[in-house]
Formats: sequence, structure tokens, C-alpha cells
Amino acid sequence: MLIANGFEEIYNNLDFTDSIIECINWENNLLDLILIIDYYDVNEEQLLKLRFKDCLKADFSLTPNVIRVPEEEKGSYSMSWYTIQNYKLLRDSELLNEYKPEVLFHFQIFTADHVVPWLSVVSRGIQVEKVVREEKT
Repeated sequence: MLIANGFEEIYNNLDFTDSIIECINWENNLLDLILIIDYYDVNEEQLLKLRFKDCLKADFSLTPNVIRVPEEEKGSYSMSWYTIQNYKLLRDSELLNEYKPEVLFHFQIFTADHVVPWLSVVSRGIQVEKVVREEKT
């Protein structure tokens, strides 16, 4: 179920701060980058699918701290490495200027590092869909 379409609608109606990225995958013949987010609203917790339509470029950068953490402790840190701290739309960027800025956007998500984005993506569109959980019978 589509709940927001386009950055302005998403920005005005949703706040991804403190939401946790649960899953990353590709759909639509590997053209759409998908993030499944455990979204915390004032009233409820729900799973949302953040879809980057016709993704041209996706750069991921996990904190280098992952290398220094002992293997047996990584599980206790992973939630903080994938908790959204900030996100923003860049209307003018070097990445965007490589393509056609009038039909694309450049979106960044920050998690553990407040300077280097965890995800930097150039895409044709962005949508948010509610993930409907199937009930077990």
C-alpha cells in the first residue's frame, strides 16, 4: 500500500529518525533499490518499504568501526549501525550533475556517522509503501 510518493510528501509526512533499516534488496528486474525500515511513529511501530525507483547509483559506506569490533560483539552493535540518524535531499551535487538533474534526485541517509552517509543514492523517484504483515493461521 503506497503511503507517500516523492521526497516532499515523504519529508512532510514521515520522520525516519531512529527508524532501523531491517533489509536491503533489489526489485523490478534489479532497477529499484529497496530498504525495509522498522518505522517508529508516535502511535505505532510498522514496517515500511522505501523504494528508490530506477536507481542509477547507490553508494554504501558502513562505519569503519565494524573492523575494530570483535566478531562475537558485532550483533550488539549492528542495530546502531543501521539506525537512521538523519536523511536529506541534495538538489545540487556532483553525483547529480553527472546525470540529468531535472529528472533525478540525490538522497542521503546517515546512520552511525554524521558526516559520511551510510547510503548515497541517485534515482528517478522515491516512494514509501506500508508492508502488510501476513497473519499466520
